[in-house]
Amino acid sequence: MFHNFMVCSAIIFGASSVPSVHAENAPLTFFTWEDFVDETVIEEWEAQTGIPIHLVLYDDEGERNLGLSGHNASNIDVVVIDNATINILSQAGHLFPVSQEQDREKFWPQACGNYGRHYLWGTYGIVYRNDKVDVPITSWMQLMDPVPELSGHIGMLGQADELLTSSLAALGFPIDTEDESHLKEAFKLLKKQSPHVATYDYIYTFISTFPENEDIWLAPAYSGDQDGLNEKQGVDYWQYVIPDQGAVVWVDCLAISMKSKRKEEAQAFIDYLSRKEISARNAERFWTASPYKDSIPFIDKEVLNDKSIYLDSDVLLMSTLYKELKGMDILRRTRIKDALIRYYDSN
Repeated sequence: MFHNFMVCSAIIFGASSVPSVHAENAPLTFFTWEDFVDETVIEEWEAQTGIPIHLVLYDDEGERNLGLSGHNASNIDVVVIDNATINILSQAGHLFPVSQEQDREKFWPQACGNYGRHYLWGTYGIVYRNDKVDVPITSWMQLMDPVPELSGHIGMLGQADELLTSSLAALGFPIDTEDESHLKEAFKLLKKQSPHVATYDYIYTFISTFPENEDIWLAPAYSGDQDGLNEKQGVDYWQYVIPDQGAVVWVDCLAISMKSKRKEEAQAFIDYLSRKEISARNAERFWTASPYKDSIPFIDKEVLNDKSIYLDSDVLLMSTLYKELKGMDILRRTRIKDALIRYYDSN
C-alpha cells in the first residue's frame, strides 16, 4: 500500500499530471486509505453527477498530513482524517469547514468537530490466524509478550501512536497518558518484544504487498481488516478480537482541503457519502460501523450482530476514543518509535 501511495501521490502532486480543475468533468481527488470506499458507490456518484473521482491512496498518516500541508495541497479535494488529528490540521489552517447535519443521531457525535463529517468508525484490536494460533486471544499482552510458538510470527504497526497504544494497553496504562514513567515502561516492553517481531509494516499493507506470505500469525489491526486480509489471501482464517483491556475506538472523518479549488463539489461528495443508504453500503463492504444510527435499518444483520463491529453497551462504556495529542506528546512518542526501529534494525 505504501508503494501505491507513492505512485498515486506522484500522479496527484506532480504539477503537470493533474487535469486542470477548470476542465470539463475534471475529477475530484479523494485522498483515502486503500480499500476504504465501495467501488459501486463511486460508480453511482459518477453516473449521477458526471464528476469523476480520482482516488489517491495512503497507508501512513504522516504522509497524508504532509500532503495536506505541502505546496501541492490544492490537488486534494476530499480527504479521510482520523478524529485524533482533524483538530490539529484544522488549527494549522489546512482544512475548510464542512457543513454539519445538526439533527442526525450519531455514534461519537463530537468526534469530527466543525471541519469534518463522520465517515466510518471502528476499533483497534488484534487479528490472528485461527489455523496457526490455537489458544484464545484475549489480551494485548499475548501480542506484546508472545509465547515461544509465536516468536517470529508477530506483526506490529510501526506508527508512533499505534505502537504505544498496544504497549500501554497491555500494561494497563491509559493510551493517551502523558506520564513519562508510563511511556518508559511501554518502551521497555516494546524493546523486549522486538526480537519476536517479523515486520513493523501495517498488516494490511504487508499482506497487500505479499499476499502469499504465511509468516505473520498475530498483529494489531483495525476492525474490518480481517475481512480484507481474508479476501486478499483467498482464505477465511483471519479473525479479529477486542482485547479484554477494552476497546480503543477510531472515527474517520471526511474533510475538505483548504486549498481545494472544488470546495462546492467536495461538499456535495461528502453529502453523498453521508447518505444513510450509502453509509450502510460502505460499512457492509468493509465490515466496519456506520456512525449514523439511521443507517442501521439498511445494514445486513450479520454485520449488525458482530459484536466486534457494533459494540455491546457495556463494551461501549469501557471503550476509549483516540484523542488528540499535543505537540510534546507527539514528539515523545515519535522519538520512542524512532528509537525502537533503530534498536530493531541493529539487532
